Amino acid sequence: MSLVPWRQKHPLADLRSEIDNIFDQFFGRMKGFDLEPWEGMAARTPAVDMEETDKDILVKAEMPGLDPKDFQVSLSGNSLVIKAEKKEEKEEKKKNYHMTERRYGSFFRSIPLPCEVESGKIEASYTKGILEIKLPKSEPVKAKTITLNAK
Repeated sequence: MSLVPWRQKHPLADLRSEIDNIFDQFFGRMKGFDLEPWEGMAARTPAVDMEETDKDILVKAEMPGLDPKDFQVSLSGNSLVIKAEKKEEKEEKKKNYHMTERRYGSFFRSIPLPCEVESGKIEASYTKGILEIKLPKSEPVKAKTITLNAK
């Protein structure tokens, strides 16, 4: 006969297990449906590419099916913010049926920038579902020698 050390169960272990189960059910891990918790959220935000050159930061975001009036681009602190909301309603009436479809969706994406940019010179364009934003970098602050007046 061998002895097995007795370990007391942590008082919050059952609570954690229950919370894990709630999150698993909420995010779709029910009955063999294998979906990572945040995978569904990623499908609602645009794919973004960011490139840094000597003079600019270039950001490209996939925004298919949107009109420029559907989204807003802004600079908040040292972050580029892209917001969009789409509302679409389609109605079709025929002799034997009447169909109405509504689609609504919105997203918000904040992209931290690696350096300061000149907000007055930002350029943005939208072509064939791709939003392109050119953010010119600010000139670095140059060191300045200060002359002391001796009294």
